[in-house]
Amino acid sequence: MKSLSRRAFLGSRGAAAGSTAVAATVLGRWGRDGNNEAGSAVTARGEFPNVWLRTHENRKVRFYDDLLKGKSVLISFIFTACKDLCPMTTINLKEVQDLMGDRVGRDLFFYSISLDPEHDTPFVRAEYASAFQVGPGWEFLTGKKDDVESLRRAFGLVDPDPVIDADPEQHIGMVWHGIEPLHRWAASPALTSPAALVQYVSWLDPNGARPSLDLRA
Repeated sequence: MKSLSRRAFLGSRGAAAGSTAVAATVLGRWGRDGNNEAGSAVTARGEFPNVWLRTHENRKVRFYDDLLKGKSVLISFIFTACKDLCPMTTINLKEVQDLMGDRVGRDLFFYSISLDPEHDTPFVRAEYASAFQVGPGWEFLTGKKDDVESLRRAFGLVDPDPVIDADPEQHIGMVWHGIEPLHRWAASPALTSPAALVQYVSWLDPNGARPSLDLRA
């Protein structure tokens, strides 16, 4: 697979900016959607694969111990050679980071996990992060193929069709946001508008406003 150029990365901005906001799936302490694998695995039992990963700065970290424990996070799954969804997702999240300002890296941490560890070396991921001009508090990570796969499955990003599921170009485009100490998690489509994503993150906070459960509202 051939990586996109910086021009191609940034040329996707118009498509991302025009995406339609979609409501987040908000999960409580035990999860509310019995059919949601991620809601069950992540919120109910609090089980996260504590696998080793490397950051785009080539630091070795544990997924749970170093990245999640005690933190509020926003997590996406991408890979740098992805031609459509991944650059658009990263552009969208860069706008979220801009809206949140210096809270990122202090109150909220961004993690983008590569599904292509063989290609996405620390150098490649650092170049990718630089192309999007991401700020502090955002790590681009990957690890061993099996470990990354365990994370993808832990967050329920699995297509029931095994052929589609095995094709990284068709990977599920969702962003997870959560407060690990409170076991509160939500998932939104990756191209949800940045302003809406910021709002959804605030709803997870104990003092944040809650969305109406009345779908007619």
